Amino acid sequence: MFYDQSDGQMLITVAICTRDRAESLRRTLESLAAMRVPGDVAWEVVVVNNGGTDHTDQVIAAFANRLPIRREFEPQPGLSRARNRAVDAANGDYIVWTDDDVIVDPGWLAAYAEAFRRWPGAAVFGGRITPRLEEPVPRWFLGTQALWIGMLGTRDFGDADLPLCLAGERLPYGPNFAIRAIEQRKYRYDTELGHAPGQGRRGEEMDVVERLLRSGASGYWVPQAKVEHCFTRGQLTTPCAARFYASIGETVAFRDRPAASGEFWLGAPRWLWRQMIEQWLRYRVHRWISPPPVWARHLVSYAMTWGTIRYWRGRSGVNMPNPLRQGGPSR
Repeated sequence: MFYDQSDGQMLITVAICTRDRAESLRRTLESLAAMRVPGDVAWEVVVVNNGGTDHTDQVIAAFANRLPIRREFEPQPGLSRARNRAVDAANGDYIVWTDDDVIVDPGWLAAYAEAFRRWPGAAVFGGRITPRLEEPVPRWFLGTQALWIGMLGTRDFGDADLPLCLAGERLPYGPNFAIRAIEQRKYRYDTELGHAPGQGRRGEEMDVVERLLRSGASGYWVPQAKVEHCFTRGQLTTPCAARFYASIGETVAFRDRPAASGEFWLGAPRWLWRQMIEQWLRYRVHRWISPPPVWARHLVSYAMTWGTIRYWRGRSGVNMPNPLRQGGPSR
């Protein structure tokens, strides 16, 4: 059903932020067009083009007769800025978030609508995320998949309805969550988090959810609100894994704001450089002599330390190329 609240229906905004991934976005919009939307739900799709230069706008326009869709434009790159633009543009009582590399389940929106009615006092909701990997998947990746849960965005807390909570990090991830619009307008996305030029930090959505729950708001896990998070084979490489965990290291350092200690070299504590080099050497050695579950852990360690160094360099105003540009052999 297209946007029409003349009879007092619940209105839901589906929000997607995108930048230069037109064909991936097309796949996501196709899955939205195939959904079963309950007759008592009105909805709209807001797609924010975050300063992209490809044919994203043409893809959005192609769905004008199939979806209640409209395009917004945020010229300043940065995921948090794009999310805030979507919040400003949304008309819905609830904003349901997904990404431009997702395939939603046919019952996805209906599951959220049912949850909104079941828990009218709740402010935040999250659903299942299952990775969909392009074949053939590298053997080393299959053998270490437990390490990449964060990178793949996997979320699965089972089939029972559960309250979301900070303890044990029972929290939703960016490709599949929803926030009631009243709270979402109050709790906006921090522009110092989320991908942006020169900024590799993540977790802007978890920051909002955590602030909401700490304020006393409640939330629920919605197991039937399911999506598939799609990855190409080009994303299943060691350099991609290293970049992801470097961004996690930078995010953790930014949020913890560690105190300065010891001597500095090139904008970061010298002990961090020494630690990273040692971890990188261990990774390189174990890459050739050990099975994937062993060397992959060293990859994660050195990448997270590099991310911490990157945080310190930004804090110190030092700008230099990444000396460990490669994460090792990509296959």
